[in-house]
Amino acid sequence: MILVKYIILALLVLLGLISCKITEYTGIIRMEKMKPVAFAFPNSVKNVAIFNRDINKNTGLTLYNFGKGNLPCDTTLNDFELSKYCVEGLSSFLEQEAYFQKVSNYIGKDSLNQANKGSNEMYKSSDLFECTKADVLIFLDFLQFENEVSVFYDATYRTRSALSWTIIFSDLTPSVTYNQIDTLYFNKSQYLDIRKKNESKKLIYQDAAKYLGQRFGTKIIPSWVAEERSYCKSIHPKMRKAETYLKNSDWLKAGEIYNKQTKNKSQKIAAKSCWNMAVACEMEEKYDLAIEWLIDSNNILTKNNLQHRLNCLQYMRDLTLRKDEVEKLEKQIRN
Repeated sequence: MILVKYIILALLVLLGLISCKITEYTGIIRMEKMKPVAFAFPNSVKNVAIFNRDINKNTGLTLYNFGKGNLPCDTTLNDFELSKYCVEGLSSFLEQEAYFQKVSNYIGKDSLNQANKGSNEMYKSSDLFECTKADVLIFLDFLQFENEVSVFYDATYRTRSALSWTIIFSDLTPSVTYNQIDTLYFNKSQYLDIRKKNESKKLIYQDAAKYLGQRFGTKIIPSWVAEERSYCKSIHPKMRKAETYLKNSDWLKAGEIYNKQTKNKSQKIAAKSCWNMAVACEMEEKYDLAIEWLIDSNNILTKNNLQHRLNCLQYMRDLTLRKDEVEKLEKQIRN
């Protein structure tokens, strides 16, 4: 009899804990946000000229890791050839984003192609500004890949790359050197092709080099980044109806339902609704209001609230950071 009482008591405690968790049943909204850059080009920069001056035609033995210890590099790759694809990746990205009035890639123009010249034959910056009429010169100084693709515990296939870029302005703005270390992820099929060292390996690394050029582009101009945001799901009929609107990006209609459910007698449903109101407000770029809804969501759930409290605090931090990003973007976005 005593054993039965203990079992019943344990089940009641377990059910109580489960009923208070609101994050175990969540959905995901995928979205894109424009992100600012740490270093913004002056508004006077309209025309950009891009050069490849990676003159290391002899493959090095180590991957330069910018003071963090050298790593073995892949001596089977022609980094000099891959650097051309990297510059193409950057120029195509900048052209597509249309942030500048003109983007010129001089990799194919022999008269100004820096990579075709020895270090003593390269043009001076002043000469290049005169020839290109550009406001800024961007140089890829070198590109290298780590010597192997490794398999990690999470079943991902990765390698690293090291790049260095130099940005020189035509006015008095100080020049910038950007050292870029990136981790590249491959799928299993790509990994096997790389291991076989067949023709596909060459194509895979060409695509990787283009990607690295595009990645650098996101460091120098504001760009769109894919993100995910979780929302709370429920079997409650009205919550399910609101979810349909939410998934279709109809934030106002979803908000109308969730707003009413924030006063639901069930703490669980009310807390979930407050969280989802924060999501809807975020999508409408009402970040302060979203933070207020998260405070309400946290306060409504009075028992077994630790995990939900931590989730609310993290979400509030994310929204505070986003507010700072928006302020930066207002200064960086061009009409």
